[in-house]
Amino acid sequence: MNEINNELKQILMLIFLDLDGTLINTVHPDWKPYKDGQKDYPVSQIPIFTGVKEFIASRKAKGDFLAIVSDSHPRYVNPISEMLGVEALSLTDKPNNKKILEFLDSRPQYKQMVAEGNCLMVGDTKLDIELGRRIGALTCWILPYLITKDIKDERDGIGDEMASKKMGPTFTVKTFAEIEEIIDFPLNNLYSIESSFAGGQSLKAIRFSDNKYKDGSYACIRCLARQEQGECDKYARADKYYLMSNPNRTDELLQKLANGISSFINQPAVQEQGWDYFTYLTDKASTVPTNKMKAIFDLVQTSIPKIELLKWNDNTQGSLRNRNLYNERKAFLEQFLTVSVPKEKVIDLFGGETEQLISIQEKNIIVLDDQLTTGATAWHVIHKLKEKGAKNILFIAMFQMVLAVNNNDVICPRCGKPMIMKIRRSDGHRFYSCTPPEYRGDGCGFIIDIQN
Repeated sequence: MNEINNELKQILMLIFLDLDGTLINTVHPDWKPYKDGQKDYPVSQIPIFTGVKEFIASRKAKGDFLAIVSDSHPRYVNPISEMLGVEALSLTDKPNNKKILEFLDSRPQYKQMVAEGNCLMVGDTKLDIELGRRIGALTCWILPYLITKDIKDERDGIGDEMASKKMGPTFTVKTFAEIEEIIDFPLNNLYSIESSFAGGQSLKAIRFSDNKYKDGSYACIRCLARQEQGECDKYARADKYYLMSNPNRTDELLQKLANGISSFINQPAVQEQGWDYFTYLTDKASTVPTNKMKAIFDLVQTSIPKIELLKWNDNTQGSLRNRNLYNERKAFLEQFLTVSVPKEKVIDLFGGETEQLISIQEKNIIVLDDQLTTGATAWHVIHKLKEKGAKNILFIAMFQMVLAVNNNDVICPRCGKPMIMKIRRSDGHRFYSCTPPEYRGDGCGFIIDIQN
């Protein structure tokens, strides 16, 4: 493990940095005239976030290359970039990747670094993350400022944490010191399942939701890997999600999934919450392969007692996958998924053996599921367990479905239309598709294979 990370520390990185809200505290609307190039502002008075200058100096000393990527006017951007001592690209129109691709074309070394996966895009909005995904870069979402009503901008997603996380950043941080650690030791800073497949060991998860109740209890939702749609960085794991559902899945695949789960739930920060039970969403009778989730659940190593609390009715028909809307999923869950408390054997005072229902009243419970899309399943399970008297609940999804991103740069050689990156469900293999009408596209059906 240490040998891998020591080797990675020697790899030079190309680091793209958003400007406003990432390097400098200029998200307030009062800064708009300066960003638009209508006025000049004294560069010496620009409010730079803590750690920015130290981060830039450190990365340059280690040989990395840095460049600002901003939507703002060059009259505003260039003086700041000169002060910070980095290159600058302005008026980029994020998430449009045209200008950044032209920038890379003019710098072959940078282009090669992106192609090899040695590029990181850092920014505070979903547009920064989408732009990074479009060029195949690693992405890091940072929020170094406090959100107030007067700075929230729905167009740019300023302060919209959920939208940014749904865009699927490789990393999520609050400080530039954390980014330093990520660049030097990337594999141990991925989400735990992604790290397991990459050869690292991480304790991190996507913090999807936190909910506190009046009685002091809480419910949290965490995801351990990203299930990407379209272009993304090399660590996203939609291929493993689809392989998990393949009847010919390997024991090695299941073990790596279980290792990622084990790493997360066994870390001190989780264990100290005092969990009473570890359960999972059992499989429907129609699930292929049979007991898809049980095989993974059984491999997870933990001292927390394992029980089956959630059960699909025997007459369950259909699938959540075919229901795209939250309310449709909620209705399906209400009809078919129930909390089924098991029985345990109890020895009475006279040595007799009886069976009684296990009580989950005031118990802390961890729940494992395979995928998070709308959150309907997670919140249904949380509410049902709370109705039965459960106290604190940690809902863990192995994969979070993140938003679709297509760069439109791959053109079909047959009909000239943009091709879309897709993943074959049977084996997780990636390919570009000129999607034909029978698959809800307007293309000719031509396919270009992608070497994974």
